[in-house]
Amino acid sequence: PQENWTGLFRPGERVRLRVINASAMSIFNVRIPGLAMTVVQADGEHVRPVETDEFQISVAETYDVIVRPTEDRAYTIVSEAIDRSGMGRATLAPRLGMTAEAPPLRKVPNLTMADMGMGGMDHGAMAGMDHSAHGAAAGAAAGAAAAPMDHGAMSMRDPNNAPADMTVGVGVDAIAPAPANRLGERPQGLQDVDHRVLVYTDLRSLEPNKDTRPPSRSMEIHLTGNMERFMWGFDGRKFSELVEPIRFELNERVRVTLVNDTMMAHPIHLHGHFFQLVNGQDGHQPLKHTVNVAPGSKVTFDLTADAPGDWAFHCHLLMHMHAGMFNVVTVRPLEGAAR
Repeated sequence: PQENWTGLFRPGERVRLRVINASAMSIFNVRIPGLAMTVVQADGEHVRPVETDEFQISVAETYDVIVRPTEDRAYTIVSEAIDRSGMGRATLAPRLGMTAEAPPLRKVPNLTMADMGMGGMDHGAMAGMDHSAHGAAAGAAAGAAAAPMDHGAMSMRDPNNAPADMTVGVGVDAIAPAPANRLGERPQGLQDVDHRVLVYTDLRSLEPNKDTRPPSRSMEIHLTGNMERFMWGFDGRKFSELVEPIRFELNERVRVTLVNDTMMAHPIHLHGHFFQLVNGQDGHQPLKHTVNVAPGSKVTFDLTADAPGDWAFHCHLLMHMHAGMFNVVTVRPLEGAAR
């Protein structure tokens, strides 16, 4: 905050800001007190302009916003880590040297059982958990240490109902009996603010989707981990275990559902492709390359596998990726190769 990057404007002109979360492990809540923002792009792809006062941006996501400061004064751009461990601060001003007040960090948001997809479970079995500590760490904004917990009490997924590739055991905490699609809910730490907050269901592609074919098949990928041992993977396996790649046929249309079985948010990123986020905007689903999957929730996207080759698919929290939440998406056939 002390560096105070400053961007200059002339009062009344429209200014476009591209906000990129280039951090390794921090998810941010971004706002400009006293100034509305109109979101016009998500991950570099045009969306129908939508006005908001604040948005959450996960690692590797990008939002382009347009602001129109009309007063001859400075405005503070605030980027607040979701665990409130720190704040980034910049300034929009008519002249260099001007500053506006930087607001104090807001209260640390604690996730409730409902936030983690456990609204209907027996909370008595969870009495040994320190939920306040986990709430502060749940978003992994700064990699804060998690409190000790009884993982035996946490293994609630029925192995008989687990996906074929799901290993339920050491290194897997299946915390959400019924993960829900919560794209329309305010993100962590922004439930109680008294202004407009961007949610994924607000995003609508400016142009009609080019591929409107119904998916030919569906697949479910579980985001799994162990909060105490800090082990991470897809479907209970880490990349170093020589897992099978995720295979698509060239130009195949597949509906993919990401199910977060952990207490931390995971920004999932696919290289080489944009996918259509299934958010209720049929025919105008927003194109994204990274999607944040909240604790105990699920996110669905439609993928047209139109880029042949091998592509990284991973959580963009650097520590999680290196710990094993990584796989390869392979799209075949390659150009000129036999089918």
